[in-house]
Amino acid sequence: MHCTMAKRFVEVEGKQIPVSNLDKLIWPTPALTKADLIQYLISIGPVALKYWRNRPLTLTRYPDGVHNQGFYQKNCPDYAPAWVSRVPVVTDAKTIEYIICNDLATLVWLGNQGVIEIHPATYGVSNPAQPSFAIIDLDPTAPSGFAEARHIAKKVRTVLAELKLRGYPKTSGATGIHIYIPLLPRYTFNESCWLVEFIGQLLVKLEPELVTNERLVKNRRGVYIDHLQNLPGKTIVGVYSPRPLPYAPVSTPINWDELDHIDPGDFTINTVPRRVKTVGDLFEPVLTDLQSIDHILSFYRR
Repeated sequence: MHCTMAKRFVEVEGKQIPVSNLDKLIWPTPALTKADLIQYLISIGPVALKYWRNRPLTLTRYPDGVHNQGFYQKNCPDYAPAWVSRVPVVTDAKTIEYIICNDLATLVWLGNQGVIEIHPATYGVSNPAQPSFAIIDLDPTAPSGFAEARHIAKKVRTVLAELKLRGYPKTSGATGIHIYIPLLPRYTFNESCWLVEFIGQLLVKLEPELVTNERLVKNRRGVYIDHLQNLPGKTIVGVYSPRPLPYAPVSTPINWDELDHIDPGDFTINTVPRRVKTVGDLFEPVLTDLQSIDHILSFYRR
């Protein structure tokens, strides 16, 4: 792979991609520019694309920096280059033409559009009726924070072991933790929802003062587990995606044994490429460790 940055274009494997305003401030704290964002995407792309490719993308764009108003984008814009792949998805009698990011050139083009967050669908375009994984989203409600999410993540690991399942954690890039359970390609979205709802109910019983499945924000406390996050059309920030928060944090895979001594601020666009070179891609089992949940579904249905 040949990638070089220049003042007016980025050359990616022989394809020249026009860029603009490379010195535009994207994160004011610390001062990081669009050039820094694009360089991060070039560095992490070969790893991250394994999890983003062949999935419809919901994007969050901050063309004027994260200190200004951003917006969500689902439809591929008309001005996108012809080589940017896209897929039409029909929902509620309307068609959305989602971007598919299968190569580094598309990723660099997205970076030039001010895309910060990348939310891949939980399904691949070749199998849209079945999720690739179930996701347990541990979302602390203030004043709870990462310490509480870390505590509950350990409980999740214990529950999964009792259920003979394996989960793979990543930081959300904010104060939460996401735990992925890769699934065999034979389950529906409702079934992945049922799985996470069941696990959430067990956690509420184990930690009633610290875990909630209360949907009304004003009634929440502790760590919220939303099993409906697994329904079709829902997305969660992708692994290795930056976040529009101070210090440019990144949603980063972690080992279970790291939970006791990490902080979400450890993982930024400046540190994550070096981390991957050192510890490797800790999320790789999500692609291969596909699990049956038949035993959970049969119990839950009873």
